[in-house]
Amino acid sequence: MPEMERITLNYKNLSQKYSGQLGDYNRQYCSIYLARLKNMDKFLLDRIKDKWGDTYPIIKLHKLSQEKLETCIVIGTLFKDQKLKPSILRELSEANQLVAEVNPILNNLTDDSDKLFIEDEAQRYEIEGNLSLKNVVTGITIALLGSDIGKGKFAASEYLFAGFREQIDRPIFKQDTFIVFLSGLNFINYEKIIGNLELFTYWISGMCGDTSKVARVVIAGNSLRVDAVKRKPTISLISRVADSTDSIESVKSFDNFLSQLCSVVDVDLMPGENDPSNQILPQKPMHPCMFPESAVNKSLNLVSNPYSCSLDNLKILGSSGTPVQNIMWYSGNDTPVKAMQKCLEWSHLAPTAPDTLGCYPYYDEDPFIIDECPHVLFAGNQDEFATEVVTGEKGQKVRLISIPKFCNTYQAVLLNLNTLDCTTMVFEHHF
Repeated sequence: MPEMERITLNYKNLSQKYSGQLGDYNRQYCSIYLARLKNMDKFLLDRIKDKWGDTYPIIKLHKLSQEKLETCIVIGTLFKDQKLKPSILRELSEANQLVAEVNPILNNLTDDSDKLFIEDEAQRYEIEGNLSLKNVVTGITIALLGSDIGKGKFAASEYLFAGFREQIDRPIFKQDTFIVFLSGLNFINYEKIIGNLELFTYWISGMCGDTSKVARVVIAGNSLRVDAVKRKPTISLISRVADSTDSIESVKSFDNFLSQLCSVVDVDLMPGENDPSNQILPQKPMHPCMFPESAVNKSLNLVSNPYSCSLDNLKILGSSGTPVQNIMWYSGNDTPVKAMQKCLEWSHLAPTAPDTLGCYPYYDEDPFIIDECPHVLFAGNQDEFATEVVTGEKGQKVRLISIPKFCNTYQAVLLNLNTLDCTTMVFEHHF
């Protein structure tokens, strides 16, 4: 293997709020919405002042009927009532199994009959007006300008989301510096991808040319399998599937691949929804005992999902893809890039949690709130590569990256930190 001095960066893992100790699961999930509303309130108040000033009073929902104001502002959390949304109660009563009738992977679950509500800790109102139903999801914090029209309905004429958060200046790099994103390796089908991953390993090692400017590889989830293990229909919530020989062998093969990769470059390994980690968000880093060969390398960083880091003060944030997929299923945002842009506008990384996406029942905080605008936002395990630079109201610029499943496309995503240019490399192997 050729000797090569690889470029180094000042790295900081900023994911502590995603990987902290989770304890009490006995709390109600409504608490996370209250925490979200409380923490997002200050963002919305700032935006209200910028757009509407002090022209209109801000009223609590439960006081609307008492105040009888012609025009006012209310702040709350959106709830989207969707008849196509899978219901566990309906599934149990109809089929006695935990499988949705409508497969959200194949079907968008929006419908013209969908209704939108705004709620806070004490009251709920149905929203009428010009707010597009198809482009929002349950869980977003919003400010509405309008009036109470009676019968539990609020007529909204304008609205505000929290918007892009403040962003630090993007650092200037002395030279082109790259990081590589992979996702959806799917080692359960090891024979199908091994030739392609060998090509990737040769390339990153510098055996196919100089790759000294590649500082880091981020593996964004579903490394062991991209599809969930099929389970027999059951109403039991504690049944489990025994680990198969194939699963054990796939972990060994993945460990061997990581060992080769970590010998030449720093690697950040995120879990995905089908990897051996906790199944609800945030997912804790996978345990090092799974990777006896590669975990001895200091260059292997087992990180959480979602994941946030800083490279020479360039801020990167992303997930293994399930929050983005959920937004696409339950709204009219039909591409990962559109869904990620909405996350920035809503200042929230996973707004559908806990409504349609499992998450820990937080009580005092909501770690998925985006309190600082990143320079790069990514989502792993998507069907195809896509990228775009979006701009916030105060000039914030963010590179959005949809990372394709490697097992289907054999593509790795290459990001130039100096220019934020982004492209793919195909590692296609023909037997």
